[in-house]
Amino acid sequence: MRYDISIQIVNYNTKSYLDLCINDAIKDLKDSDISYEIVVLDNNSKDNLSDLEKEYQESYVKFFKSDKNLGFGGGHNLLSKKSESKIILILNPDLRFIQEKTISRLFNILKKNDSAVVVGPKLITQEKKPQIYDHGELRGLIPKLALKAGGSIWKNVDRISQVAWVSGAVFMINRKAFCRANGFDENFFLYREEEDLCWRLRDMKAEIIYDPSIEVLHYGSVVANKDKLEDDSSRYYFKKHKINRIFLMIYNFLHKFIRYGK
Repeated sequence: MRYDISIQIVNYNTKSYLDLCINDAIKDLKDSDISYEIVVLDNNSKDNLSDLEKEYQESYVKFFKSDKNLGFGGGHNLLSKKSESKIILILNPDLRFIQEKTISRLFNILKKNDSAVVVGPKLITQEKKPQIYDHGELRGLIPKLALKAGGSIWKNVDRISQVAWVSGAVFMINRKAFCRANGFDENFFLYREEEDLCWRLRDMKAEIIYDPSIEVLHYGSVVANKDKLEDDSSRYYFKKHKINRIFLMIYNFLHKFIRYGK
């Protein structure tokens, strides 16, 4: 069966969040006419998910296991080959849906806009504050300079807009576009892989959409050694996209206003 949406979740020692995330997605789509499946990968973590597999064995939730930690991009690339759907929705386990019809609203944005291939919501913290860097700005002189320097500018915006990238924590993408771009670059183990993918999609003249009226609670950074992984990803990102030294100088000058990773 070809579903409208395949919801992909990669688990790495996040079982306490995972069950809530799956439940939220099921409840969110309960009264929707959208057909869907949920595919979960245990990324060689220490979690035992057998009880969850039993709990959801009669549903549209499927579990897979990797004997190697493939990283974020590698894990989702693998899951994309385990499912069939028009749209892929990538979810981090450590989030909660706090508004009704979150998935349907995201889905409708892609459905109504042929040029848009990726859409993401506004992420908020447990304190109900905006999570900084849930997207990267695209328009304006400083955002453009930041992108050329390998960074991003974030603004707390209140309207739907075209952006440079949206966070991989909640990342809805057209499957054809995902395949056309060959998915995530697995040289990024964790951090910046969604920025790289969106860069490549923009080069294909596709649009990335950010809708801040759709809010999702995201706990964030629950498993990763952020500094080390972020530095590694940034070095590879700079090398891959041949960041010009002049723009790096500008980047360093504006470092207080430009993000360096996720």
